[in-house]
This record gives sequence, C-alpha cells and structure tokens, in this order.
Amino acid sequence: MQEQPASAAPESVRTLNPSKVWRVSYKGPQDLAGLWILYPGETVAFEAIQKINKHKGIRVFYRGAFLVIVDAEGVPPQALGDFQEGVTKALP
Repeated sequence: MQEQPASAAPESVRTLNPSKVWRVSYKGPQDLAGLWILYPGETVAFEAIQKINKHKGIRVFYRGAFLVIVDAEGVPPQALGDFQEGVTKALP
C-alpha cells in the first residue's frame, strides 16, 4: 500500500476532494491492484461512485467513506466478488 497524492484519483472523482489516496496491490489466489480513496464522509464516497467513469476494465465499490477501484482486466468475476466481499466486511 503506497500513499499517493490526491491527483492520483481519477479525474471524474477528484473534484470531491479525497482526504487520502493509496495505490494497493494484493497477492493471493488472484493478484489484484487498484486504488483506495478516502473521502471526508460516506455521502461523498456514495457521490463518487455515481460520478466515476465506469467501464469493463474496473470494479468500483464503496464502504463507509472509502471508494475502492480495482483493476478488473482479466480477473474472473468470482475473484472480484470474493475480494469485494472481504473488503466490505473488513472496513468499518
């Protein structure tokens, strides 16, 4: 996990003033990489998920004040679902 400047957030959600941004990578049955973005509150993270430019190559979800953007290119849907379930259970 490497902290990044706020400018590392995608342009479509950067205007919502992220508090912190991290580039993350996970090693496991399916290696994954992406961004975790912390916003000032849950309502801002919810707004971000509405504004993000979604496309087939990413999986986007939020939990509390966190927006998570996972690089989904070539990742089986089951692995993405398992990852999302684990993260949402682990976050407050």
